[in-house]
Order: sequence, then C-alpha cells, then structure tokens
Amino acid sequence: MKLARNGYLMISVVFYIAGVLYMILPEIPPAAVCITSGVVLLVYGVIKMIGFFSSDLYCLAFQYDLACGLLLLVLGAIVLLCRQSVLPYLSPGLGMLILVDNFLAMQMSYDAKKFGLETWCPILIIAVITSCFAILLIVKLCPGVLSSHLVAGLALLSEGLKNQCVVLYTVKIIQDFQPK
Repeated sequence: MKLARNGYLMISVVFYIAGVLYMILPEIPPAAVCITSGVVLLVYGVIKMIGFFSSDLYCLAFQYDLACGLLLLVLGAIVLLCRQSVLPYLSPGLGMLILVDNFLAMQMSYDAKKFGLETWCPILIIAVITSCFAILLIVKLCPGVLSSHLVAGLALLSEGLKNQCVVLYTVKIIQDFQPK
C-alpha cells in the first residue's frame, strides 16, 4: 500500500517536472519526447497495477487501476516501439488519457462523497479543470507550438495535482486508520 501511495506521489512529481519543462523548453526534440513519454507511461502503468492490488482501506483511489494500468503499459510500449508513427498523435493521445483518467476521478469523487469523505469536492474540481485542459489538447484550439506546449504543460501540472490530491485525500492505510 505504501509503495502504491508513494508511487502515485512520485508520478505526480514527474508530471509537475514534465509540465514545467514542456512549457519552458518547447524545442525539446520529438524523439526525446516520445522516449520519455513511453517510459513514463510504462512506469505509471506499473504504479497503477500496484495500486489496484494494494489493500486500501476505502478502496476508492485504485478501484479502476487494473484496466488503466494495462492500457498505460500497452500504450507505453506502442509509443516506444513506433516513435515516428505516433508522434502526430502524442498530444491528442495525452489529452485522451488525461480525460479518461479524470472522468474516472470524477466518478471516484462521487463515490468518496457517498462514503462520507469531506475531501471529495476538491478532487472533483481539479478533475473538471484538468479535463478542460485535456479537451484543449484533443481539439487543438490553441494553434502554434508555444500555445500547445503551454496547454500540454498545464494539463500535466493539473494531472499531477489531481493524482496527488486523490492519494492524499482518499488513500488510507489500514494500520494508519484511527476510528473516531
């Protein structure tokens, strides 16, 4: 459980770093973006799988992570193996992944509300905001390299924040649980 929680926090930091780098260094070579993206997708897939098989007291944060983890592993392998052919689809693909992940976070926040957790609302708000950035990535409403890098960076930053909030607000390790 601690491995899953720490893995989610680590991937949040990776998203923060990637978001900032993507915004301030738009000249990153496409091959480097593909390789880095593929590796991050693989690592994130493994973290999600670990989360799914962990024993979370509330069983909220990781309930959809088996399917998501498998999807991320497959996509990570595809991005690494087919770098040149997937390059045009990287930003919209990132948007789709973030959108799906945040729809699941919205559903999880609803479950957290039914569970009686008071922290469901910030998760929902961040998931909605992050979904808006994801939609902008998919439809490319922001033309130009700098604008698209800014949107992608903001999407990665908000995805990291959402993951961090989900883990900190909903994951309870049974030994840490203190009934009221």
